[in-house]
Amino acid sequence: MTNYILKEKLPSIEEYIHLRKSVNWPYPNKAAIEKSLNNSNYCVCAVENGKVIGMSRIVGDDSFIFFITDVIVLPEYQKQGIGTALMERTMSYLKDNVQEYSYITLMCAKGMESFYEKFGFFRRPTGEYGCGMMVEL
Repeated sequence: MTNYILKEKLPSIEEYIHLRKSVNWPYPNKAAIEKSLNNSNYCVCAVENGKVIGMSRIVGDDSFIFFITDVIVLPEYQKQGIGTALMERTMSYLKDNVQEYSYITLMCAKGMESFYEKFGFFRRPTGEYGCGMMVEL
């Protein structure tokens, strides 16, 4: 079991790239990463001995639209409760800071749906909500 702490902070550009590479996620150029990270509403990192081993962040309009993104834990640290701790801290922030009738969304990696369902997220489409959609440019 790892001995990590959760810190409300942004990862460096290099730490962010390392995290995304570790789980085979694509990433844009450094200028885009810097702008994206700096426009985050909230970010929490799991840190062990000064090394960022996981993260979760929120982007949105800081009013009633929020999107949870970049929930990443280095593969060698997965299955140790770090992702759960990151999401618990992220959800706690949202519960303390969102307005009534806010929309909190995310896109999870394939096969991770049940992980997010533990936090109250549901799959779409449903009888009430249409299908989630996206476009890659």
